[in-house]
Amino acid sequence: MVDLAHYSYLILAGLALAFLAVLGAGAFITNDEAARITCISVSNSIAYLPYLFAIWITAKVPESKSLRTVAVTAAILFRITAFSVDPVLSDDSLRYEWEASTIASGQNPYRVSPASTGALNHRIPGYDFSAVYGPVLELAHWLTYTAKLPLKASAAFAEGLLLLLAWRCGWPLWQWILLAWSPLNVYEFWMNGHNDAWLMLLLFAAFITKGSSSWLWLGLATLTKWWPILLVPIWIWQRFSPLGATLYLALLASCLFLMPISEWITKVRFTTGFLGGWQNNPFLYRLLTDKMQAVAIATFTSLAVPFLKWNAADSIVALLTILLAFSANIHPWYLGWLLPFLPKSRFSPLPWLLAMALLPLAYDPMIGWRLNGTWHEDIVLRNYIWGSVILFVSYQTLRKRNG
Repeated sequence: MVDLAHYSYLILAGLALAFLAVLGAGAFITNDEAARITCISVSNSIAYLPYLFAIWITAKVPESKSLRTVAVTAAILFRITAFSVDPVLSDDSLRYEWEASTIASGQNPYRVSPASTGALNHRIPGYDFSAVYGPVLELAHWLTYTAKLPLKASAAFAEGLLLLLAWRCGWPLWQWILLAWSPLNVYEFWMNGHNDAWLMLLLFAAFITKGSSSWLWLGLATLTKWWPILLVPIWIWQRFSPLGATLYLALLASCLFLMPISEWITKVRFTTGFLGGWQNNPFLYRLLTDKMQAVAIATFTSLAVPFLKWNAADSIVALLTILLAFSANIHPWYLGWLLPFLPKSRFSPLPWLLAMALLPLAYDPMIGWRLNGTWHEDIVLRNYIWGSVILFVSYQTLRKRNG
């Protein structure tokens, strides 16, 4: 019988090579733009096979120095490879660059838009709208821009700090690999450069700290993409601190200096498009009739979850699951919000990991967008993705019930 523990570092190294082979093949096998979009999105999904096996093997065997060395080295190699690939699956970096250049020119990105400033590149997402990201992200973009670095270096830096924090927490190796080997992190933050890595970093810092410090980090996380304000009831219930709550409110109040209140009201109406309005990869949102129902569900969940008296990780995972399930937009990188908390949650991570593995296939509209400026989503494919997740959750539930 094979001694799994004795050969575990070699098995893990083999899985790392498989991951790198899949990543490299998807990124470099062709120069045709449409074909590259398909290859990269499919390779993203395939990369979950060695990833899941890596989690399994490291959970089964005792930890060793050689095993940890392989895990860390592989995580670094994945990121170096991904960073060298142009972000063909997203145009968000164009938006980040425009906002950073606007700040560098002395203008307020919350008061102007690419259209009003005459930006030549009409592929900039939200061409007719001013900035909606929080000031923490605007600062990160501006610092990266002024340093003359690729804009995705900002997301890469934040995600690297997240991995370092998780390592310093002394997690079991399999839990760290769940985060560090995640194809979502590698593709979406190091290749595509999505700025959600900053949100994840700051929210994780709030999660692992206590008292007023935890509230400060939560405030900074809120000033990235705003939705962490829904976590305030959990923090009040589990980590109430008068000083911390005051700091949190002060951070939010400081944003009022960015623009008049009337413009903030307009901005809030626009940003609720995440929960409703336009649709991209919706799941249970299809059962609703308008976005105010999605807003009501998110608000109710935010207020109700604390009464379950679960730990912070379980509460965050539950809230995010319902928030995303009933939102009109579930971009693949949105699921990454869950990753820092799944290792410490009582819930099996597999349903979320399955969704993360399948959702990159929904990048198919990028082909038409890049070639002729049209966006068309394959409803059948999206039904397959979410139907597969529902079937898997149902199977897990029945299996658990039947022992």
